[in-house]
Amino acid sequence: MPFKANDSLTEQIAQHLGKLIIQGTLAPAERIQELRIAAELGVSRSSVREALLILQRRHLVEIYPRRGAVVASLTPDDVRVFFELWFLLLDSAASNLAQSWQNDDLAHFLALEAELADFKLRADLNGFYHTSFSFLSTLYTFAGNHYLTATLNDLLPLTQRCLYAILRTEDTQLDRAQRFIGDLIKAIIARDQARLSAVIRKLSETYSRLAQDATATLSRQ
Repeated sequence: MPFKANDSLTEQIAQHLGKLIIQGTLAPAERIQELRIAAELGVSRSSVREALLILQRRHLVEIYPRRGAVVASLTPDDVRVFFELWFLLLDSAASNLAQSWQNDDLAHFLALEAELADFKLRADLNGFYHTSFSFLSTLYTFAGNHYLTATLNDLLPLTQRCLYAILRTEDTQLDRAQRFIGDLIKAIIARDQARLSAVIRKLSETYSRLAQDATATLSRQ
């Protein structure tokens, strides 16, 4: 894998390994062999170690003394407790945007919503998936609290991992996700806090159940 000097080398390695974990190429509890990865990528072992520390902060790997790094577990219970936290933080970020947006703050959200509609029309699951996370990343910038924004961004890879598990076992996500984003934007435009929280709570319950079922299915394969 060729790396470019304009980004941090360790960040590029972390993104590469993170993608393998998110997509399930590296399975839960699988040991990450630093020497093999360093040789495959043409980088130093110390760079791989630094990248693993980044992934540990992003909850994708666990590092143990004398054992090294392993892919973090992803059980139905892991998914349940994660979604409880993530949707609580998401509600806070979206509520701040609903309270504080001004002028053209929502223009980019509306443009992303239009892109999602196009991807859905063309049944482009990959494009829809990546644009959905662009939507989330944009939302996080309006959280109004840099600690909250940093936490949500650190949780983003784990969010991708949980939602990708659903995509791997169910192919009916586009309609549900598009409805959620559309309802979310309408509530934000209306500055309707009760409606906004109801939208997020409903999706939280649905996605938590789907992700728990998906991880249970994948663990049996």
